[in-house]
Amino acid sequence: MPHFPNLFSPFKIGSMAVKNRIVMPAMETHLCDKEGFVTSEIISYYRARAKGGVGYITVENTSIDPAGRINDGMLCIHEDKYVDGLKRLVEEVHRAGGKVVIQLNHAGKEALTYFTGMESVSPSPIPSPLTRTVPRELTILEIEAIVDKFAQGAERVFRAGADGVEIHMAHGYLVCQFLSPESNIRTDRYGGDTEGRARFAVEIVQSIRSKVPKDFPVICRISADEYTEKGLKLEEGKVMARLLESAGASALHVSACNSASAVYNIPCYYLEEGCFIHLASGIKSAVKVPVITVGRILRPEMAEEALRGGKADLVSMGRSLIADPYWPKKVEEGRLEDIRPCISCNRCIESIVEERLVCTVNPCIGREWELERKPMPAAKKVLVVGGGPAGLSAAAVAGEMGHKIWLWEKEPTLGGKYRYASMAPKKEYMRKFLDYLIKQAEKYATSIQCNKEATVEAIKEFAPEVVILANGAKDEFLQIPGVSNNHLMEVLDAFNAAGSLGANVAIVGGGPEGCELADYLLTQGKQVTIIEMRRVLGLGLVAHPRYHISERLKKAGAKIMINTKVLEVGRGFIVVSRRGEDKQKLDGFDSIIMSCLHKPNDSLADPLKKWIKEVHVVGDAVQGRTALEAVAEGACAALKL
Repeated sequence: MPHFPNLFSPFKIGSMAVKNRIVMPAMETHLCDKEGFVTSEIISYYRARAKGGVGYITVENTSIDPAGRINDGMLCIHEDKYVDGLKRLVEEVHRAGGKVVIQLNHAGKEALTYFTGMESVSPSPIPSPLTRTVPRELTILEIEAIVDKFAQGAERVFRAGADGVEIHMAHGYLVCQFLSPESNIRTDRYGGDTEGRARFAVEIVQSIRSKVPKDFPVICRISADEYTEKGLKLEEGKVMARLLESAGASALHVSACNSASAVYNIPCYYLEEGCFIHLASGIKSAVKVPVITVGRILRPEMAEEALRGGKADLVSMGRSLIADPYWPKKVEEGRLEDIRPCISCNRCIESIVEERLVCTVNPCIGREWELERKPMPAAKKVLVVGGGPAGLSAAAVAGEMGHKIWLWEKEPTLGGKYRYASMAPKKEYMRKFLDYLIKQAEKYATSIQCNKEATVEAIKEFAPEVVILANGAKDEFLQIPGVSNNHLMEVLDAFNAAGSLGANVAIVGGGPEGCELADYLLTQGKQVTIIEMRRVLGLGLVAHPRYHISERLKKAGAKIMINTKVLEVGRGFIVVSRRGEDKQKLDGFDSIIMSCLHKPNDSLADPLKKWIKEVHVVGDAVQGRTALEAVAEGACAALKL
């Protein structure tokens, strides 16, 4: 059994004793109501993570001021009326065996004026990198008032029964804006040198200390390095850390970046695992209070090494606990193969911009109470058609519920088109997730057959009570002159045939599949041209990985043609038209690869419905989309049985 003695050793921050060194950081969920009150969904979400064995939970960024609220998915604590809801949340987490820290925040110039109805504010009138809005410079009296609002918020956190409070001083929000030489150019006592720029943060900690018991944990989350040219760097971050320690901070939660470097803030799969651990190590060398590290820490081995090496005292794991709330318990029990792996796709981050939190690999977010998996009193005979993510998800969940599951896959191997996603560079965790799905399906299914074609006749003879159709999409080439008679290859098939494509390859379609194939071929030394009719590459990817793959393609020397329409395809050539230019013939290609249209593959549904009571169509069989929809629809279909 794997053993991680440091990760599962107890620890104490002030009065808060925790059973292990695993921290759930604050990550917005949009599960509160539009006025910022706690809901049953948000309670069930955090209760599940408490049951999963995390050391302590940091409840997502909570607004201390209506003017600093980012959107209507942000919890609030600026009035006493919010205390009762937060108290219920705390009580439920405690009842589940967890500890609770509530994070307080003011967005400053990142608050959206159209939402708040108020001017955005900041230490200096420097435009927001995100909204481009020029904020109003805060006066001394206004700064002092905000300091007091943080203190009042912390006092409400204490009254709600929480075990501690965290002040959000990172990621380009208001306190970070004061700390940063990039966004704070004041010349009064709240600007200038390191001590001046840190004064606002220091006064917040001091003011909170006057409102709560002396041993009540006051944790500061900081960006030790902003990853911008003019922003805060680690050496100055150490000085600020010591100032916060002297002011009364109980612990420092060390992150990185600001709004201008947001593509690195929550590291996607293109960035290295543990990419901010060195920052925590640097801060730890400068202070005596506990230090928490974060930054794409996915494996218990890496977490254990960070603790054993003295680089941090606790390890913060956000997306891993979104993907699998029982990650701590499974690790402690040695059930590593049962962990649902985070793939660092950042779909969760994109989802909370306007909607509630979702996760590609975990379809139960915010519905934990509703979708609790309980064995059914009467097991049904279920046939799942298709062994891609949707089918595997359906088979695993239905099998776990106690149904008898058979899965048919027409291809020799399981995984569907998702197999190719894991072949692209830096996407190893896609393969880990696929392996997880396969193992879970194999664990619960009565029988899994590959090379098994599902026809109406074969299904009728098998006589299932339920059929879940997860047989993917029908792929069709775009209707372009020359496509039908020039033996073009579809993008996904090209992954398996890379060795036979020649040295000079054209890819028609710069969506996610085309970009990832290009990245794959470039690593093999091929010359690649990408032709995309839209003005942006990688549309369909989340913003973070879209930025990184675009940069990778540019650095690797890909020829990128956007705003370009393909008029004709022939043997080794493509005729294109770019906006404002005459048509052009591109010649000399050894292979031309083309993205396909993914059309619904639901032809079995209507015939089957005539004699089978329950027929569910899920995933790409409904419409070509992403793994998120496939996994979610497969699981939800199973839960309806």
